[in-house]
Amino acid sequence: MKTGKGSFEPHGLLIAYKQLGTISIEELAHAIMEDLGALRDIYNVRYVTAPRLKIFVTNEYGEELTVRRPEGGRIFYMDTHHYRPACKDYDL
Repeated sequence: MKTGKGSFEPHGLLIAYKQLGTISIEELAHAIMEDLGALRDIYNVRYVTAPRLKIFVTNEYGEELTVRRPEGGRIFYMDTHHYRPACKDYDL
């Protein structure tokens, strides 16, 4: 019976933007695109599965804000608005 602690190897890749502090959404988009380009060009990453992005919404002073739907309810989770036809999942 194994009782020793095995090595923990996390799955996936975490890209941290914490050191950037409070930035605009446009600057975040630019940073993400730069990092994805680096993953592609430097590390030869070609595909990803189930990527997630967690953001902390604030005002320009870093004070946390509540994100609300147009109807007024809070939003905690958002599916992507990017459209990718299911036929792209298959080699035709």
